[in-house]
Amino acid sequence: MNFDEWKNRLEQLAKEGPFAIADMDIDKFAAINSEFGRDCGDRVFEILDRTLKENLPDKLSYVRFGDELFVYSDEYTLETLFMEMQDLKHTIANLSFECKGKTVRFTVSGSVGEYPRNASTVEKLLNLLSEGMRKAKMGGRGQVIFAPLERESKMVLKSNYYLKSQLDGLAKLTALLNRTESSLLREALDDLLRKYRL
Repeated sequence: MNFDEWKNRLEQLAKEGPFAIADMDIDKFAAINSEFGRDCGDRVFEILDRTLKENLPDKLSYVRFGDELFVYSDEYTLETLFMEMQDLKHTIANLSFECKGKTVRFTVSGSVGEYPRNASTVEKLLNLLSEGMRKAKMGGRGQVIFAPLERESKMVLKSNYYLKSQLDGLAKLTALLNRTESSLLREALDDLLRKYRL
C-alpha cells in the first residue's frame, strides 16, 4: 500500500467519525545508515516492525513508509494514544542490537493529533502532525508531543519556499522511494545540519 492509498483510507475513516493518529519518525536515520551501513539500517526497520507488532494493542493500526510510521485508531482518544506512544517511545529507546560488530541503538520522535479536534480535514491533520514532528525533533528528539491545532498553526505553504521544479522532483522521489515528502525533507535537513556541525 502506498501513501496515497493509505491516505484514502484515512479519508474514509474520517467520514465515519473521530480518530486519533500519531506520526512517528526514526531519529537521525540517515546518520545510522552512514555510520553503520544500509544493512544495519534495514535491521532497524525489521526490529521496529517486530516491536510494533509485539507491543501495540490490537485496536491500534500502523503503517510505515521508510523511516516514518503512523499509528492510528478510531477507538482511541488523543490522550490515550499519546500515552500509548510514550510507552512505545520508551520501549524503542531501550532496544539495541549487534550489527557488523557494533551495538546499534535508535530513538523515535513524533506527534499525536485527533480528527476533527486538531484539524477540519485529513490533509490539514497530516500537515499539523508533520509540524509537530519538526518541533519534537528541534526540541531534542526522542520525544512525543501534541500536534498543534489548526487554528493555532501559522504554517506557510511549502510552495512559498521552493521552486516548482524542486517540488516536481520531490514528488517523483517520494513515488520512487515510497516515502513521504516530510520524511525526505527532514533527512535533507539532518544532512545540512550535520554538514555545518549543528
